[in-house]
Amino acid sequence: MSAFHLPSCARIAARIGVPIPRSWLSSLGSAALVAALAFGATAPAVAGPFLDIGTVAEFAAGGEFTLGDKDFRYLDDSGNWTGIEDIQLTANADPAILSHQLLIDDLAGYSSPITLVLGYQVHINGTGVAQWFRDVFLDSIVSSATVEVWKDVFDSEAEYSANTAPGSGTWALYSLDGSTDFEVFPIGLTDLWVRDTIKLTGAGQVSSVANTFRQSVPEIDPQAIGGGLALVLGALALLERRFRQAPAFAGAC
Repeated sequence: MSAFHLPSCARIAARIGVPIPRSWLSSLGSAALVAALAFGATAPAVAGPFLDIGTVAEFAAGGEFTLGDKDFRYLDDSGNWTGIEDIQLTANADPAILSHQLLIDDLAGYSSPITLVLGYQVHINGTGVAQWFRDVFLDSIVSSATVEVWKDVFDSEAEYSANTAPGSGTWALYSLDGSTDFEVFPIGLTDLWVRDTIKLTGAGQVSSVANTFRQSVPEIDPQAIGGGLALVLGALALLERRFRQAPAFAGAC
């Protein structure tokens, strides 16, 4: 990077149509900046796509809902779901943290004692860069005790159907009165069968239950990075020399 400096890179990149966020100049080194240029990176999005499924009954009626590269398929439910709940899907658009969240919201109207169960499948449909599921997080917002939430995750529908008790999942997550939990998956899973069990006892009241699924993405080939860097370095050096020589661009770099 001795041939040119970061502000110069940013100006040249802007002229050739590759936007560089201002924050990158201060937070990233020169190599990372050039790597961003090499692969056409743009500023990370701050908000992702959103899909409102609606109630459990509407989830069941719709059968399957797709957001980005994830399919969410209804399996079953039990308990007295009254229709005051709202199920929402959100995808994180930040390329550094690929994740989808299924949020069961608007639960404050349910009174203790009650047990609510919702089952669904999550599938990576191959339309994006995610290869397999990496981990899953469980979180809940409660206003009074006692609220228990189990998330049982299975790697096959047969296992899902054979193990119905709370906590019997191949990966079993548990939240008590708003605590969080997570599990890390082995490499290669592209389908998950999930059962969420929400149990209110005593004065228990819950507002929402959040299920976040994060994905692993392909690693970049180091040889490809080297080739891309070489091309970009050469192109930027050539552009900078031309800009410096041209009167119209005398002050650009």
